[in-house]
Amino acid sequence: MAPTTADMIAGLKTCLVPHCIGNIVLALSYLVMKTFPPICSRLFEDCSLELKEWEWITFLGCIIVVKNRKQATIGAYINTTCLFAKVLCGFMFFRANSLYGILFGVACLFHFVFMPERMYTGPEMITYFRGPNLDEEIKRDRRVTWLVTFYVAWSPPCVSFANIFSELSAEYSLENLKFGKIDIAKYPEVAEKYRISASPMSRQLPTIVMLEGGEETMRKPYISPKGTVVRYIFNKENIIKDFELNIAYDKCKKNPLKPRKSEKEKAE
Repeated sequence: MAPTTADMIAGLKTCLVPHCIGNIVLALSYLVMKTFPPICSRLFEDCSLELKEWEWITFLGCIIVVKNRKQATIGAYINTTCLFAKVLCGFMFFRANSLYGILFGVACLFHFVFMPERMYTGPEMITYFRGPNLDEEIKRDRRVTWLVTFYVAWSPPCVSFANIFSELSAEYSLENLKFGKIDIAKYPEVAEKYRISASPMSRQLPTIVMLEGGEETMRKPYISPKGTVVRYIFNKENIIKDFELNIAYDKCKKNPLKPRKSEKEKAE
């Protein structure tokens, strides 16, 4: 699924925050200081990049292209790009002057501590499953509609999506419309059952599955008939639209769960 103009605008808006701006400044710091006078003339002997530095930057570009192939949002793309760029900047600063390298490291630490990535701090209504508990809970009451995220803790796309999923759970959770998460790195048998790859190169992380009546009715990203994973943009608007959360919420709210009759009441 290719990002739309609306997706790109929404992604750019999320980058207009101190953390993202600071990230970009740090990532470009060496290039700017080494090539723009009068800064370069005061800090370096030459106001141009060396051939080796051009080679390193070109190599960095290749790494970024490979690593960003599975990024679903602009924010995740920028964060990954800046991470690798800062590593190269630190190396080149230290190579030019050890003091510059130390000061750059301090600047990165300052950015990490005082301009952290914005996190969702509101309430969440999420059930965290452990292995077989997932199937047990889903089958325990088939009247409940579940939206379950299959994730791994080390995946940047999963980390980026965590805030969105928490926010959705707080807005849409009902007694018969519930949200859940399971770490498939800890429970590979669950990943195998739901046909989700948890490998470092997987393009299925995260995967969101909607289960109604105890059965899967939809998932994103899905696998095409050719066996390829169809890329999906994990933002709040897409989740609400594609899983029809507003319709599901209204339906569940109009049909609340009724207490089940006990065996004694059934016999009577």
